[in-house]
Amino acid sequence: MLTAERQRALLEVLKLEGKVLASGLSRRFGVSEDTIRRDLRELDKAGLLQRVHGGALPRSSISVEYSSRQKESTEAKRRIGAAAVGLLHPGELVVLDAGTTPLAVIENLPADFAIKVVTHSLPAATALAEHPVAEGIIIGGRIFKSARASNGVATVDAYRLIRPDVCILGAAAVHPEAGITTFDAEEAEVKRAMVAYASRVIVLATGEKLGTVSSYLIAPAGRLTHLVTDRDASPEVLQQLRELGIEVVLA
Repeated sequence: MLTAERQRALLEVLKLEGKVLASGLSRRFGVSEDTIRRDLRELDKAGLLQRVHGGALPRSSISVEYSSRQKESTEAKRRIGAAAVGLLHPGELVVLDAGTTPLAVIENLPADFAIKVVTHSLPAATALAEHPVAEGIIIGGRIFKSARASNGVATVDAYRLIRPDVCILGAAAVHPEAGITTFDAEEAEVKRAMVAYASRVIVLATGEKLGTVSSYLIAPAGRLTHLVTDRDASPEVLQQLRELGIEVVLA
């Protein structure tokens, strides 16, 4: 089997099984583990999978740029945002992540829903400014243009001083073993600070993000209390997440 053929077959196995091990691929294709590890390095470099210790996982395929993400899965994000509102209670202190799906939470807040929201998202701050009763607090920092949010040391330090009732988190990828991950190292640091002291952690993620992994860890999957996703999510991955004690809400 030629290298290109083997790598295409490897990607098909990964798509079907959701995880591959170098040892298993070596036996399946009748080549050395060194050859398989070389294949995995090349496919990782090409952005087609995410190497992990001993093998590989599917790589998240969502867009990095906010402007692109605005056009992706818009109806699913609206439903997820509306479902997440049902997990909130008036009077709570909520830290809200940047991103198009967390924004949908604010866009679906009832006009009489009194809640305090702290966020580093510029679009979310604008939406809060227009809400009749919700109180908004914006966290400053360096403007991270691709996310339309503040970022950096000042943002992280501000979140570390907050003890919220709820953290509403977006993520590039959600995997039962690899955890909650994202594309950018600084963005991951901000998200970790948001999660650190929250009593409840609610992750919002469309179905295509589940069972995939990205480059930077935010938190182990077991840190989540809730996952709000859509009905396109993999039943197998959802079951694995439920076994970790996570309450799954299908929007």
